Amino acid sequence: MLTMRFSTGSFEWTTTDPRNAFTDSEGLHIVPTLTVDTTNITAAQILDGYTLNLTTEGICTSSDINSCSIYSNKTSGAIINPVRSARITTQGKKTIRYGRVEVVAKMPKGDWIWPAIWWVCAFVV
Repeated sequence: MLTMRFSTGSFEWTTTDPRNAFTDSEGLHIVPTLTVDTTNITAAQILDGYTLNLTTEGICTSSDINSCSIYSNKTSGAIINPVRSARITTQGKKTIRYGRVEVVAKMPKGDWIWPAIWWVCAFVV
């Protein structure tokens, strides 16, 4: 699992759960799931009174330890994301000298879903 606070300052919690990312004969699937369906966190705890600490659980991958936990608090407006998904990186896994890469994707829509495909290309001369 991964957590980070990106430029938005929001708590990001992605997972390696096979319900969130898997491959089959149709290709790669990255699927959002409801936090209440895939964890022991209740709907009430998402909104108030729950401490999610990924460092204690041994699953935080952020180098900033302060980015690895969140306390849901209805007064401050801090809530635990009600939707979880996966993040996949291929950086450093493969190199392509000639050719092209084609991506065809269906992007989900809905609250708490921020779909994105990032392509970073490095040219060597």
